[in-house]
Amino acid sequence: MRFRLTQRGITIGAIVLTVVVVAIGVVLATSSSPRFCGACKSHVPYVDGWQASAHDGVNCEQCHTKPGPFFFLTAKLEALQQPVHQLTGDYEKPILGTVLNQSCRRCHSNDILYNPVSKGGIRVQHRHLIEAGFLCVRCHSTQGHGEAVPAGSRTYPSMDQCLLCHNNEYTTASGQVATAECDLCHTKRDYAAVPASHDDADWLDDHGSVGILSTCSACHVEDDACARCHDGVEMPHADTWISKHGATVDAKGKRACADCHDTEEYCATCHQVKMPHPKGFLGDHPATAERVGTTTCFNCHVVANCQACHEEHNAGDPRAHQLFKGVKYKMPSTPAASATAVTTGAGE
Repeated sequence: MRFRLTQRGITIGAIVLTVVVVAIGVVLATSSSPRFCGACKSHVPYVDGWQASAHDGVNCEQCHTKPGPFFFLTAKLEALQQPVHQLTGDYEKPILGTVLNQSCRRCHSNDILYNPVSKGGIRVQHRHLIEAGFLCVRCHSTQGHGEAVPAGSRTYPSMDQCLLCHNNEYTTASGQVATAECDLCHTKRDYAAVPASHDDADWLDDHGSVGILSTCSACHVEDDACARCHDGVEMPHADTWISKHGATVDAKGKRACADCHDTEEYCATCHQVKMPHPKGFLGDHPATAERVGTTTCFNCHVVANCQACHEEHNAGDPRAHQLFKGVKYKMPSTPAASATAVTTGAGE
């Protein structure tokens, strides 16, 4: 059977093709509208937040789809699954969207990127943040949907974020050192220079475990900034602290440690024997080591400590190093990993 092209057939084909193309365009455009997304109950709060935002003239795909026709079509194909997920309730909760920097730059010009921006007493050079690999939503996650963004995912420009780089140590791709000079970013003299984290009621008790030393030192530049409160104890603790802390406890007592540590429970994680060792301990230590295990000993001691006394000792018995569980072939040359972990934790 042979098909012959006729003027009528060509016309009908052109009409059908036009209708299909227009229909596809209408579907793609309509499905990119926030109002279309709002047809699903789970998206209603996000649409309401969008309508009240400065982005109310921007379609969903302009923010949530990577620029380019390929990514646009890929996103649409993936979206075909959403009606099923909505009907079955099988979707991510809370709903979290992705916004890449390329999407932001569809509208936000290079002037914002390459020129300093001053607003609300703060001066920002966004180019350095982009070069460092930061996403725009690292600071601006609520710009599109406001308070509809789940509380745990909301981010705002904060001093804590800035101090991750502005610590007098970080160097930009162009070789500039990110200084911690206040006037570099603050354009008003009456700004509140204390990070919001310091307002927490438990900040004084918790700052050691949640603080980042590089951000602290951006403001607390004095060499004795920590020691003034910590009774002269070396803070943060150095890597060699585990071998030195006993002398500090002898000199200052457990009170100096109790500011940060629960001395009864915390010390017991390593010290399962009386510390400092009492008189007569040297003669009793073999039995103690067998009872508590040599891992406890090696929280503080290294093989060299044993060798100081036992170097010339030769039992003549191949089982000599099997007497204490875990010693044979396992005598470490450095403190155990658990000791390193404790040292790190204490210094934060």
